[in-house]
Amino acid sequence: MDSSQATSATFPGDPMRRAVHTDRAPPPLPFFSQAIVCNGMVYCSGQIGTSPVTKQLVDGGVGDRTAQALHNLFAVLEAAGSSLRNVVECNVFLTDMTNFAAMNRVYDTFFEHPKPIRHRVHRELTANAVANRALSPERAWQSKSCQ
Repeated sequence: MDSSQATSATFPGDPMRRAVHTDRAPPPLPFFSQAIVCNGMVYCSGQIGTSPVTKQLVDGGVGDRTAQALHNLFAVLEAAGSSLRNVVECNVFLTDMTNFAAMNRVYDTFFEHPKPIRHRVHRELTANAVANRALSPERAWQSKSCQ
């Protein structure tokens, strides 16, 4: 991994935790990290279907935004020394349950068997996103991964 693409910082007094940042995913808001690595696990912040280049939601529907959110997640996991293959848990936040099938079609192409456990939540999210959280499609995705 190129140092211009990913950085890592340890927490003072706690060498077991380190923050992860990569330019290959949208930057986080200033009050959280893209991911934290702790005791061999990677805890990822939510991702939405935002382009890391334009910082805007990608054009298209829930499938396009789900794919972008998962690409963002992959970039963060890779910067942490992990991958989608190691994801053990995903949280998916949908703003409209009619998008569930479209999200699932894309989700299925990103994960091999055995697939991670998954929680799906129907709720409103910020910025009119369709997918958010290190693993969430119509709005948000969140995940935990082993290194």
